[in-house]
Amino acid sequence: MAVKDLVVFLEPGAYASARLDYAATLARQWQAHLIATFVTQPLALVPHAGFAVGGGLADMLAEYRVRTGAELARARAGFEQLTARRSFTAEWRESDNETDEILMLHARHASLAVLGPPAAQHDRTTMLGLSERMIFACGRPCLLLPGDWPAERSPGRIVVGWNGGREATRAIADALPLLVAATAVHLVVVPDARTRALYGAEPGADMAAHLARHGVPVVLEQCPGEDAGAVLLERCAAIDADLLVIGAIGRSRISEFVLGGATRTLLARARLPLLLSH
Repeated sequence: MAVKDLVVFLEPGAYASARLDYAATLARQWQAHLIATFVTQPLALVPHAGFAVGGGLADMLAEYRVRTGAELARARAGFEQLTARRSFTAEWRESDNETDEILMLHARHASLAVLGPPAAQHDRTTMLGLSERMIFACGRPCLLLPGDWPAERSPGRIVVGWNGGREATRAIADALPLLVAATAVHLVVVPDARTRALYGAEPGADMAAHLARHGVPVVLEQCPGEDAGAVLLERCAAIDADLLVIGAIGRSRISEFVLGGATRTLLARARLPLLLSH
Protein backbone atom coordinates (compact mmCIF):
# COMPACT_ATOMS: atom_id res chain seq x y z
CA MET A 1 0.00 0.00 0.00
CA ALA A 2 1.19 3.51 -0.78
CA VAL A 3 2.08 5.77 2.15
CA LYS A 4 -0.33 8.71 2.13
CA ASP A 5 0.74 10.42 5.36
CA LEU A 6 3.53 10.29 7.90
CA VAL A 7 4.24 12.02 11.20
CA VAL A 8 7.67 13.09 12.41
CA PHE A 9 8.05 13.75 16.13
CA LEU A 10 10.40 16.60 16.99
CA GLU A 11 11.80 17.57 20.36
CA PRO A 12 14.26 20.11 21.74
CA GLY A 13 17.78 19.22 20.70
CA ALA A 14 20.40 19.50 18.02
CA TYR A 15 19.10 16.73 15.75
CA ALA A 16 15.48 17.79 15.24
CA SER A 17 16.20 19.51 11.92
CA ALA A 18 17.94 16.44 10.47
CA ARG A 19 14.99 14.25 11.47
CA LEU A 20 12.57 16.69 9.85
CA ASP A 21 14.68 16.79 6.67
CA TYR A 22 14.68 12.98 6.49
CA ALA A 23 10.90 12.80 6.92
CA ALA A 24 10.41 15.52 4.30
CA THR A 25 12.51 13.51 1.84
CA LEU A 26 10.19 10.53 2.32
CA ALA A 27 7.11 12.75 1.97
CA ARG A 28 8.48 14.18 -1.26
CA GLN A 29 9.30 10.72 -2.60
CA TRP A 30 5.83 9.38 -1.85
CA GLN A 31 3.92 12.66 -2.34
CA ALA A 32 2.54 12.03 1.13
CA HIS A 33 1.11 14.44 3.69
CA LEU A 34 3.77 15.38 6.26
CA ILE A 35 2.79 16.06 9.87
CA ALA A 36 5.46 17.60 12.11
CA THR A 37 4.63 17.29 15.82
CA PHE A 38 6.83 19.21 18.25
CA VAL A 39 6.75 17.59 21.70
CA THR A 40 7.56 19.91 24.59
CA GLN A 41 9.56 18.17 27.27
CA PRO A 42 7.53 17.99 30.51
CA LEU A 43 9.10 19.96 33.33
CA ALA A 44 9.19 16.79 35.44
CA LEU A 45 11.82 15.38 33.06
CA VAL A 46 14.13 18.39 33.32
CA PRO A 47 17.24 17.42 35.32
CA HIS A 48 17.28 18.87 38.84
CA ALA A 49 13.75 20.30 38.45
CA GLY A 50 12.65 18.60 41.64
CA PHE A 51 15.29 20.39 43.68
CA ALA A 52 14.09 23.94 43.00
CA VAL A 53 12.20 25.62 45.87
CA GLY A 54 10.97 29.09 46.75
CA GLY A 55 12.22 31.88 44.50
CA GLY A 56 14.45 29.42 42.68
CA LEU A 57 11.36 27.57 41.47
CA ALA A 58 9.88 30.72 39.90
CA ASP A 59 13.18 31.53 38.21
CA MET A 60 13.52 28.00 36.89
CA LEU A 61 9.97 28.05 35.48
CA ALA A 62 10.59 31.36 33.73
CA GLU A 63 13.88 30.17 32.26
CA TYR A 64 12.25 26.90 31.18
CA ARG A 65 9.43 28.69 29.36
CA VAL A 66 11.84 31.03 27.58
CA ARG A 67 14.13 28.19 26.47
CA THR A 68 11.28 25.94 25.37
CA GLY A 69 9.62 28.78 23.47
CA ALA A 70 12.85 29.57 21.64
CA GLU A 71 13.40 25.92 20.69
CA LEU A 72 9.83 25.59 19.45
CA ALA A 73 10.11 28.79 17.40
CA ARG A 74 13.38 27.61 15.86
CA ALA A 75 11.87 24.25 14.90
CA ARG A 76 8.75 25.93 13.49
CA ALA A 77 10.85 28.29 11.38
CA GLY A 78 12.83 25.34 10.01
CA PHE A 79 9.59 23.56 9.15
CA GLU A 80 8.20 26.60 7.33
CA GLN A 81 11.39 27.06 5.35
CA LEU A 82 11.59 23.39 4.43
CA THR A 83 8.00 23.17 3.26
CA ALA A 84 7.64 26.63 1.68
CA ARG A 85 8.08 25.35 -1.88
CA ARG A 86 6.94 21.80 -1.40
CA SER A 87 5.34 19.36 -3.82
CA PHE A 88 3.52 17.68 -0.91
CA THR A 89 1.11 18.90 1.75
CA ALA A 90 2.28 19.52 5.31
CA GLU A 91 1.03 20.66 8.70
CA TRP A 92 2.57 21.72 12.02
CA ARG A 93 1.37 20.51 15.43
CA GLU A 94 2.45 21.20 19.00
CA SER A 95 2.16 18.65 21.78
CA ASP A 96 2.49 20.39 25.14
CA ASN A 97 2.51 18.01 28.11
CA GLU A 98 0.11 15.57 26.47
CA THR A 99 -0.41 12.17 28.03
CA ASP A 100 1.14 9.10 26.42
CA GLU A 101 -2.21 7.96 25.03
CA ILE A 102 -2.96 11.33 23.41
CA LEU A 103 0.57 11.41 22.01
CA MET A 104 -0.06 8.02 20.38
CA LEU A 105 -3.01 9.44 18.43
CA HIS A 106 -0.66 11.54 16.30
CA ALA A 107 0.88 8.29 15.05
CA ARG A 108 -2.35 6.29 14.81
CA HIS A 109 -3.75 8.76 12.31
CA ALA A 110 -0.73 8.40 9.99
CA SER A 111 0.84 5.56 8.01
CA LEU A 112 4.32 5.90 9.52
CA ALA A 113 5.88 7.51 12.60
CA VAL A 114 9.42 8.91 12.41
CA LEU A 115 11.15 9.23 15.79
CA GLY A 116 14.50 9.69 17.40
CA PRO A 117 16.74 6.93 18.75
CA PRO A 118 15.60 4.47 21.42
CA ALA A 119 16.20 5.12 25.09
CA ALA A 120 19.31 2.96 25.23
CA GLN A 121 21.02 5.32 22.75
CA HIS A 122 19.66 8.59 24.13
CA ASP A 123 21.83 10.91 26.18
CA ARG A 124 18.96 12.29 28.27
CA THR A 125 15.48 11.39 29.47
CA THR A 126 12.66 12.74 27.31
CA MET A 127 9.23 11.61 26.23
CA LEU A 128 10.51 10.75 22.77
CA GLY A 129 13.75 9.25 23.97
CA LEU A 130 11.48 6.43 25.12
CA SER A 131 10.62 5.46 21.56
CA GLU A 132 9.84 1.95 22.76
CA ARG A 133 6.49 3.24 24.03
CA MET A 134 5.53 4.33 20.54
CA ILE A 135 6.67 1.04 18.98
CA PHE A 136 4.56 -1.12 21.24
CA ALA A 137 1.54 1.12 21.78
CA CYS A 138 0.78 3.21 18.69
CA GLY A 139 -0.17 0.38 16.32
CA ARG A 140 1.79 1.89 13.44
CA PRO A 141 5.26 1.17 12.01
CA CYS A 142 7.93 3.29 13.64
CA LEU A 143 11.10 4.49 11.95
CA LEU A 144 13.77 5.25 14.55
CA LEU A 145 16.60 7.51 13.37
CA PRO A 146 20.01 7.85 15.02
CA GLY A 147 20.57 11.43 16.08
CA ASP A 148 23.36 12.09 13.60
CA TRP A 149 22.00 10.15 10.61
CA PRO A 150 22.44 12.19 7.38
CA ALA A 151 19.08 13.46 6.14
CA GLU A 152 20.11 12.90 2.52
CA ARG A 153 20.99 9.23 3.03
CA SER A 154 17.86 7.52 1.73
CA PRO A 155 17.18 3.79 2.29
CA GLY A 156 18.77 2.28 -0.82
CA ARG A 157 20.37 -0.79 0.81
CA ILE A 158 17.98 -2.50 3.21
CA VAL A 159 18.35 -5.50 5.48
CA VAL A 160 15.15 -7.30 6.49
CA GLY A 161 15.07 -9.72 9.41
CA TRP A 162 12.80 -12.69 8.74
CA ASN A 163 11.84 -15.46 11.15
CA GLY A 164 8.41 -16.38 9.83
CA GLY A 165 6.66 -14.72 12.77
CA ARG A 166 3.65 -12.42 12.85
CA GLU A 167 5.66 -9.33 13.79
CA ALA A 168 8.19 -9.88 11.00
CA THR A 169 5.35 -10.38 8.50
CA ARG A 170 3.76 -7.11 9.61
CA ALA A 171 7.07 -5.28 9.35
CA ILE A 172 7.65 -6.47 5.79
CA ALA A 173 4.15 -5.40 4.75
CA ASP A 174 4.62 -1.98 6.37
CA ALA A 175 8.03 -1.50 4.74
CA LEU A 176 6.93 -2.54 1.24
CA PRO A 177 6.94 1.01 -0.23
CA LEU A 178 10.58 1.35 0.88
CA LEU A 179 11.53 -2.16 -0.27
CA VAL A 180 10.14 -1.65 -3.76
CA ALA A 181 12.11 1.59 -4.17
CA ALA A 182 15.37 0.15 -2.79
CA THR A 183 18.40 -0.73 -4.89
CA ALA A 184 19.15 -3.90 -2.87
CA VAL A 185 17.18 -5.80 -0.22
CA HIS A 186 18.83 -8.53 1.84
CA LEU A 187 16.29 -10.88 3.42
CA VAL A 188 18.25 -12.35 6.32
CA VAL A 189 17.18 -15.51 8.11
CA VAL A 190 18.94 -16.81 11.21
CA PRO A 191 17.82 -20.46 11.02
CA ASP A 192 16.86 -22.29 14.17
CA ALA A 193 14.97 -25.47 14.93
CA ARG A 194 11.60 -23.71 14.76
CA THR A 195 12.12 -22.09 11.35
CA ARG A 196 13.53 -25.28 9.85
CA ALA A 197 10.59 -27.29 11.16
CA LEU A 198 8.12 -24.81 9.65
CA TYR A 199 9.86 -23.95 6.39
CA GLY A 200 12.16 -26.86 5.59
CA ALA A 201 15.77 -26.69 4.49
CA GLU A 202 15.50 -23.21 2.97
CA PRO A 203 13.52 -20.95 5.31
CA GLY A 204 12.79 -17.59 3.73
CA ALA A 205 12.52 -18.82 0.14
CA ASP A 206 8.76 -18.32 0.00
CA MET A 207 8.99 -14.79 1.44
CA ALA A 208 11.76 -13.93 -1.02
CA ALA A 209 9.53 -15.12 -3.87
CA HIS A 210 6.65 -13.03 -2.49
CA LEU A 211 8.83 -9.91 -2.42
CA ALA A 212 10.18 -10.59 -5.90
CA ARG A 213 6.62 -10.64 -7.25
CA HIS A 214 6.26 -7.09 -5.97
CA GLY A 215 9.37 -6.03 -7.84
CA VAL A 216 11.63 -5.96 -4.78
CA PRO A 217 15.34 -6.57 -5.67
CA VAL A 218 15.65 -9.23 -2.98
CA VAL A 219 18.50 -11.58 -2.08
CA LEU A 220 17.92 -14.36 0.46
CA GLU A 221 20.67 -14.93 3.01
CA GLN A 222 20.74 -17.63 5.68
CA CYS A 223 23.15 -16.64 8.41
CA PRO A 224 23.68 -19.03 11.35
CA GLY A 225 24.14 -17.55 14.79
CA GLU A 226 22.97 -17.66 18.39
CA ASP A 227 21.96 -13.98 18.68
CA ALA A 228 19.69 -12.97 15.79
CA GLY A 229 20.01 -9.28 16.61
CA ALA A 230 23.81 -9.41 16.49
CA VAL A 231 23.72 -11.36 13.21
CA LEU A 232 21.46 -8.76 11.62
CA LEU A 233 23.73 -5.93 12.73
CA GLU A 234 26.75 -7.75 11.29
CA ARG A 235 25.02 -8.03 7.91
CA CYS A 236 24.06 -4.35 8.06
CA ALA A 237 27.70 -3.42 8.67
CA ALA A 238 28.94 -5.73 5.92
CA ILE A 239 26.80 -4.13 3.20
CA ASP A 240 26.75 -0.61 4.71
CA ALA A 241 22.96 -0.78 4.99
CA ASP A 242 20.80 2.33 5.10
CA LEU A 243 17.89 0.70 6.95
CA LEU A 244 17.06 -2.38 8.99
CA VAL A 245 13.48 -3.69 8.97
CA ILE A 246 12.38 -6.02 11.76
CA GLY A 247 9.32 -7.04 13.73
CA ALA A 248 9.49 -5.85 17.34
CA ILE A 249 8.94 -8.68 19.80
CA GLY A 250 7.88 -7.73 23.30
CA ARG A 251 5.25 -5.75 25.12
CA SER A 252 4.96 -2.42 26.87
CA ARG A 253 3.42 -1.68 30.24
CA ILE A 254 3.29 1.51 32.25
CA SER A 255 6.04 0.37 34.57
CA GLU A 256 8.11 -2.01 32.46
CA PHE A 257 9.21 -3.13 29.03
CA VAL A 258 9.52 -6.83 28.29
CA LEU A 259 11.56 -7.30 25.11
CA GLY A 260 12.59 -10.26 23.03
CA GLY A 261 16.32 -10.94 22.73
CA ALA A 262 16.81 -9.71 19.15
CA THR A 263 14.69 -6.60 19.77
CA ARG A 264 16.68 -5.79 22.90
CA THR A 265 19.98 -6.14 21.04
CA LEU A 266 18.86 -3.91 18.17
CA LEU A 267 17.43 -1.14 20.34
CA ALA A 268 20.65 -1.02 22.33
CA ARG A 269 23.25 -1.37 19.57
CA ALA A 270 21.88 -0.35 16.16
CA ARG A 271 23.49 2.75 14.68
CA LEU A 272 21.39 2.89 11.53
CA PRO A 273 17.68 3.63 11.02
CA LEU A 274 15.35 0.92 12.29
CA LEU A 275 11.86 0.32 10.96
CA LEU A 276 9.97 -1.71 13.56
CA SER A 277 6.41 -3.00 13.58
CA HIS A 278 4.59 -4.70 16.42
